Amino acid sequence: MPQYMDETVLLPLRNILEQAGYTVNWNSKTQSAVFSSGDTEAYQLSPATGTLTQDQAVLWTDPNIVVEKGTTYVSADLFDYIEGITADWDGATNTAIVTTASPRDNVYCYDLGEGTLTQGTREIPYQMQGVIGVPEGENRPIIIFLHGSHPIRSAAENRYDLGFSYLVDQLADAGYLALSMNVVINYSFENGEPNGCQRTVQVVEQQSALLKQATEGKEGIFPCDLKNKGDLNQVILVSHSRAGYDIFEVADQTELLGIQGLISAAPSLVSPLSGDPVDVPVGIIIPQYDGDVTSLDGGTLFDELENTPQRSSGTDLIYLENGNHGGFSTALVRPDPFADRDTLSLVMKPEEQRTFFSTYVMDFVKTVLETGKTPLETVASLSDEYAGYPIMARVDASGDILYRATVDSAGNLKTTDTVAEAVNACSTLDHTADSFRIPGSFLQYDLTRVRWEKAGASVSIPVTADLQQASYLQIDLAQDSGDERNRQQDQSMIVTLQDKSGQKASVQVPAGTPALTWQEGTVESLPAAGQDTFLQYSTFTPLGTIRLNPEDFDGVNLSQITQVTLTFDQPSGSIMLREIQSVK
Repeated sequence: MPQYMDETVLLPLRNILEQAGYTVNWNSKTQSAVFSSGDTEAYQLSPATGTLTQDQAVLWTDPNIVVEKGTTYVSADLFDYIEGITADWDGATNTAIVTTASPRDNVYCYDLGEGTLTQGTREIPYQMQGVIGVPEGENRPIIIFLHGSHPIRSAAENRYDLGFSYLVDQLADAGYLALSMNVVINYSFENGEPNGCQRTVQVVEQQSALLKQATEGKEGIFPCDLKNKGDLNQVILVSHSRAGYDIFEVADQTELLGIQGLISAAPSLVSPLSGDPVDVPVGIIIPQYDGDVTSLDGGTLFDELENTPQRSSGTDLIYLENGNHGGFSTALVRPDPFADRDTLSLVMKPEEQRTFFSTYVMDFVKTVLETGKTPLETVASLSDEYAGYPIMARVDASGDILYRATVDSAGNLKTTDTVAEAVNACSTLDHTADSFRIPGSFLQYDLTRVRWEKAGASVSIPVTADLQQASYLQIDLAQDSGDERNRQQDQSMIVTLQDKSGQKASVQVPAGTPALTWQEGTVESLPAAGQDTFLQYSTFTPLGTIRLNPEDFDGVNLSQITQVTLTFDQPSGSIMLREIQSVK
């Protein structure tokens, strides 16, 4: 790996040379490294003096060369004098960018030359750069990655697109044409203040136009043969941070790409969507310890998608426990800029977070292209893990709403030894849900809070439901972990259906079910204008989805369900109920 030495970044000589196809040896007589490739005249490098020679001619002397534990480290500039290799150091992304004549695993850095963006009357030049992975086979689906807005030193040099090279590589191996596009010009003020994601839309459209030409057989555009390699009618966009919202504008405005699905990791809401979101499957990932988008805006995005009436496609919302903002990208190696220093030790290792992300992206791409549904949309029981890592999952799928928490809906409930009341879990001082804190930012977020002090307490919800053809009965709720009634323990409950004739059938939802688990944390008192204190739980509490198979409710007429009853078998507790739904 590159090393910081005396405030200078040095690169490992042998590692880079061998990946570039050079044979490296040691000449004990001259005490120098000797390396050559093919018919190229051998180079010699003296670690003692830093002198690089070829055919006895001095090419350059490296003043920073050093040997550390048997590895020779050199300045990036040295590779300017070696045929077939270029090397540079991007200080903004902490990335060594090394380009060789022969690609590793069919992955290429590309530079398509200078493009021009328009913003109002201005014309803005930029370099059309990125990384592309080329699969075996023809007419393969295309996966496009878009990075977010991070510290920028130079829009022409900083390469956050390379942070997703690992996934480009994996997707190409799996048979997809994958690209990560450099859209840093959208976040740069070097050419005037950007306007939303207007520049990103143009970058994607312009690079896609060149990609189309290359797949149709035009040569000399990309540094690789792309004839018949990609199908622009089967495209999935994967995004991170600011681009997590931008992809919805790209999908809405692109004329060249047939967008089949969207993945948004740690999205940041800077400006609202200009129109209704496109009706394609969406996967949203929000990391627990996001030290950049600290409000976990993915919760807001999920709510916006869920409440778009014309959408029929499903949405996954995955709350990744112990994840952070930068762990998705290899270009973000520093701690998140606004991270709570007390939680840094709890954050999962970056390589673990990337393993999780890779697994979900692969699953999403395969499932959406084969079925038109998200990975979690057809799962009968939602787990508390994904790829072996702890999560909380919530799913929006097409179906009928049987109950939705509103200001008035709690008044229609029948309670036995419970108290049911409407609360507002918003992000303002209108918050009435005590310390309960959900991911996202809301002016109004209605929940029905149910509290009890006796085992066997229940709340009955009148419904009119035909579950005969339903795939699942779905309940979105969460334990109110900050309420002492829960005793820092997981809850459990019994769900009972009653039909028109009065027949009943029940299913047990055991303790340990993700949506009913206690989330570790403490209730904090924060100063607030106009009142003494503002209570807030130290941990976000995402709502989770419980899915039940209607066929498990034996003995009732599923086509004529009139009531759903939740019976709580713990001695006391408190839950927040959002919705009950019949999923097709």
